[in-house]
Amino acid sequence: MKRILSIALALLVLLAGALALAGCGQSAAPAGTESGAGAGSGTGSEAGAGAGTVTESESEGGAGIEAGAGAETGSAGGLSIVATIFPPYDFARSVAGDMAEIAMLLPPGAESHSFEPTPQDIIRIQNCDVFIYNGGESDAWVNEILESMDTAAMNIVKFIDCVETVEEEIVEGMEDDEDEHEHGHGGGEIDPADIQDRPMGDFAGDWLSMIPLISDGSLDEYIGHMAEEAGAAFDDYKALALQMAASDYDNVRIAENTLAIGEASAKYEYMGYELAESDSGQAVWYKYQIAAPAEGMPQRLMFNDHQIASGGEKEEIAHIHMKYGDEGFDALLAAEGAPFYFDSGFSHGEIGAFMAGDHEHEGGEEDGHEHEHEIDEHVWTSPRNAKLIVRRISDALCGTDPANAVAYKRNADEYIDRLDELDAEFRAVVGAAARKTIVFGDRFPFRYFADAYGLDYFAAFPGCSTETEPSAATVAFLIDKINAEKIPAVFHIELSNEKMANTISESTGASVLLLHACHNVSKADFDAGKTYLGLMTENVGALRQALQ
Repeated sequence: MKRILSIALALLVLLAGALALAGCGQSAAPAGTESGAGAGSGTGSEAGAGAGTVTESESEGGAGIEAGAGAETGSAGGLSIVATIFPPYDFARSVAGDMAEIAMLLPPGAESHSFEPTPQDIIRIQNCDVFIYNGGESDAWVNEILESMDTAAMNIVKFIDCVETVEEEIVEGMEDDEDEHEHGHGGGEIDPADIQDRPMGDFAGDWLSMIPLISDGSLDEYIGHMAEEAGAAFDDYKALALQMAASDYDNVRIAENTLAIGEASAKYEYMGYELAESDSGQAVWYKYQIAAPAEGMPQRLMFNDHQIASGGEKEEIAHIHMKYGDEGFDALLAAEGAPFYFDSGFSHGEIGAFMAGDHEHEGGEEDGHEHEHEIDEHVWTSPRNAKLIVRRISDALCGTDPANAVAYKRNADEYIDRLDELDAEFRAVVGAAARKTIVFGDRFPFRYFADAYGLDYFAAFPGCSTETEPSAATVAFLIDKINAEKIPAVFHIELSNEKMANTISESTGASVLLLHACHNVSKADFDAGKTYLGLMTENVGALRQALQ
């Protein structure tokens, strides 16, 4: 995978060079939003973050930010600054005021961890005076691009070099990206070239829903193992298993292209597959649509049996996951849970013993290596770290543009004063709090923040995880933690689908709150002038509510 990334970046660099030679250079700015950065005499942290002139695409009736296009602020002709993501962009515009043209490569609303640069992005970096990026695994692409350029005249600021870093932490109940699917089907990345089309007959058989086995106690031993592993109460985990495996049909039969449910049946046509993220990495869901309407039969089906081609090796007792409904395939894929079916040729007791034994076998094996955890790259989430980063940005601007050094230093000093005030607000909230524990039904990019204010935390995934679908064990653990400690709120981060937090809320009564990590902002928030200081100030109120 790293070799593929290297080749892709090399091609991008070559293409960027060709565009530059063709005269594209900085004049071919990607379609995006431009805005004034605030007055040079102030910090620029709140004013004008989303206002000002727009690019040609917008002034001619375009839709604004386009795919692959970032954002710009400031005036042309001054210092040229390029930032990869929102925190360096916002810090830079606060220090530079209106004395620089600042571009953010990550488009508002985009996911920062999966960002890939365009040829135009590479040209922007190549032509800038100051380049600011975060560092860490998400910015791995930056190193290869910088190595391909002459950076002698470029001042480079790397966030993780400005502060003392820590490793990403895997706390109790949290899933690691390297964790395997709870039934032993480790996922990881799937090469699309390996995926084969599969007829519905691949899933042929008589299938028994997991629900009767949970209800009659056949899976109690297995559920007990999983609850113990998750640190959850047995009853809570069992209730969650019933919710996640919920199905309207206890038995289904599949033969060739026909699904039968009781006396009703219908033929289905193959509609391709979807490669989707799951708690074990990636999963392939095969899609089938009803050929002709039939009473009592779902319009669409999706199957997954952890195989990506016909004729794969099957388990001793096979099982499949089946999603069904009348809504579109996208809605089915996004729906929480996936009904779980076992080969009905086996008794309830045989299936229960198999599941319990399979779990013990997996638990008794050593994987032969220790997980290697990355540096936690979310250094800006602590206002104390933000002060160090802002000072380093100020030094870089002063060194690159000495004529405006006094203004840069003044803006940085004013901004750091604001960060001191923010830090004091957080300390006051935590100091007066009834508890010191927070729970995230999401990724957790707040390690530096939690360390700074002495907070304990529990979450589904670490901050840089690519996962979005937690295991039942993880959700059960978080539910049990909230219930046991009577925690009043569960957090999610920005640009999240909030599904996990909502599920936890429904089971516990906890309020769902946003704690904004400032990875990025939505297009609407960008246009509204949202800033790091403003978002973190909103976090003060959210934290106060969660710690009451």
